[in-house]
Amino acid sequence: MTIVDEEMLTRLSEGDPAALQLLVEAYFPILCRFAEKFLPDSSLAKDIVQETFIKVWNNRPSFENIMSLKGYLFTLTRNGCLNLIRSRERQENKHMMAAAGHPLETGSVLTEIVRSEYIARIYQVVQTLSPKMQEVFYLSYEEGMTVRAIAEQLQMDVKAVKNQKYKALVALRSKLKDSGEPLLVLLTFLMR
Repeated sequence: MTIVDEEMLTRLSEGDPAALQLLVEAYFPILCRFAEKFLPDSSLAKDIVQETFIKVWNNRPSFENIMSLKGYLFTLTRNGCLNLIRSRERQENKHMMAAAGHPLETGSVLTEIVRSEYIARIYQVVQTLSPKMQEVFYLSYEEGMTVRAIAEQLQMDVKAVKNQKYKALVALRSKLKDSGEPLLVLLTFLMR
């Protein structure tokens, strides 16, 4: 190791910008060629090497000798390249997953549209029922309440609740028979 090397290390650790400039002039081209072995794009390699020198300047670690500084420069450069490669791979994977998932998203949107249309038709028919049938229907299918719980809430006989529920289903079945879907299928859309 020469006196210039020892002197440069001391000045660099003390924060002398001229020492950093000497270091950049000496190692920038070497580190760029090294980075290009990892990255095919020379401009990306230069960016990584610039970041290496920024890290050296910001941290200004103390080095025992020029060999430890060289090792540090090459390690920072290699890690910067590998981090960039990993980051790009993650981005590519995200794009591929998003592209693969796109048809599924479209399918779920269409399913939701169909479901909404069925629910709207059911509610149109329910609006034509008597108020008591509507109440029993909503409590049963929207709230998911049992016949006994509905009877208690409405202060009705259990048999009367069953009768109202049955009449509501018969009315729905007859008014929705042109839909081509069994009533049970339509009601499952409502209960989701």
